[in-house]
Amino acid sequence: MAEPKRNDPAPMSPQPVAGGIAARALGARSAPYLTDLNPEQRQAVETLDGPVLVLAGAGTGKTRVLTTRIAHILNLSRAHPSQILAVTFTNKAAREMKERVGQMVGQIVEGMPWLGTFHSIGVKILRRHAELVGLKNNFTILDVDDQIRVIKQILEAEKLDEKRWPARVLAMLIDGWKNRGLTPDQVPSGEAASFANGKGKKLYIAYQERLKTLNAADFGDLLLENIRLFRQNADVLRSFQERFKFVLVDEYQDTNVAQYLWLKLLAQMASAPPSTAVVPEPSSTAAPPESTFAVPARAEERKPKNICCVGDDDQSIYGWRGAEVDNILRFDHDFPGAKVIRLERNYRSTGHILAAASLLIAHNEGRLGKTLRTEDVLGEKVQVTGAWDSEEEARAIGEEIEQLQREARERGEDHPLDEIAILCALHSRCVNSKTASSSLACPTA
Repeated sequence: MAEPKRNDPAPMSPQPVAGGIAARALGARSAPYLTDLNPEQRQAVETLDGPVLVLAGAGTGKTRVLTTRIAHILNLSRAHPSQILAVTFTNKAAREMKERVGQMVGQIVEGMPWLGTFHSIGVKILRRHAELVGLKNNFTILDVDDQIRVIKQILEAEKLDEKRWPARVLAMLIDGWKNRGLTPDQVPSGEAASFANGKGKKLYIAYQERLKTLNAADFGDLLLENIRLFRQNADVLRSFQERFKFVLVDEYQDTNVAQYLWLKLLAQMASAPPSTAVVPEPSSTAAPPESTFAVPARAEERKPKNICCVGDDDQSIYGWRGAEVDNILRFDHDFPGAKVIRLERNYRSTGHILAAASLLIAHNEGRLGKTLRTEDVLGEKVQVTGAWDSEEEARAIGEEIEQLQREARERGEDHPLDEIAILCALHSRCVNSKTASSSLACPTA
């Protein structure tokens, strides 16, 4: 009698290793988000290994590239969500980035605790290691009014006239020093002497000590104390360097010195802890201060860090608040072997506008260079009109609006005022334009 057949379960196929060739192949097959990218955008998304600088002109889809790159990393299983550090400048930009990534890869994006602004991420790191910088993990973050109040108390204790030496001025000085990554002992003597007859440094020290007493930090401390934490605690720095497999930065041209230093520390490859093995000093060389030294990790075994910075050297407009365009200009020096990818196809402006803008910015010497292009129509030519002063400029704008409406009426059409925009570099120019428009019977919003 024949033995009945057994319904043995089919053997399970092995799961692909995260980040391995099989996982990447499976991810690449299901990557519909890549199909609508132009060649340069796709290159920026798919170049995952090593340092990458994406020079993205205005309207070239840089946010799309950044979010798609994150989705691609997750889709290929190159890193877990918690192993990606993605830094933006505003909470709104961080929310938008998270939403876009979620639309591409689903709820996995909720596991990205390190997607946020420089300062929000700085807070998370500080709260984990607050005791190492003289704080408790429930420290308070002071707003500007609280900061001014503390400084006034310090000025009063030093018997300084607050009318002659305003607290707000000292607050601006301290904020500027912190944006440059300067602790009190690093402030140049000439700058410290510029306030209260040379007491600037002493007041800065007193202010920092007062913050520690209050278990508080101001906005500038959120990065400055991070930098101090990393420099003084190699094991803490190493733990975060090992955690972050990929680092992505938006608007890199707007980073200040403190943000640059913070990123530079995190974007270095984690070095191995010092070896306990003692190596005898070669007899042919002069003796160093110590007779033994630890063996560092072999340089050839350390791969370049996977950092991608997106920015536009032609759009650095925040120098007044500490932004350093040199940060983006020296990227390939800071990260040797960096690949520079230029996004030059503009999806926002017409041909004549791009031509005028490109011709103008070409005179800027501090730039890496790119040429924006569009497949859109040429559009109307840009008109340049000179005026003696802002009042004449405002009158000319008002008369142009009247002319547009008159021509529309002659054609039997309507040219609504709410479809006309006046862009001004200064608020005072807006006031002049409103005044001129009112005198010409043109209502303004």
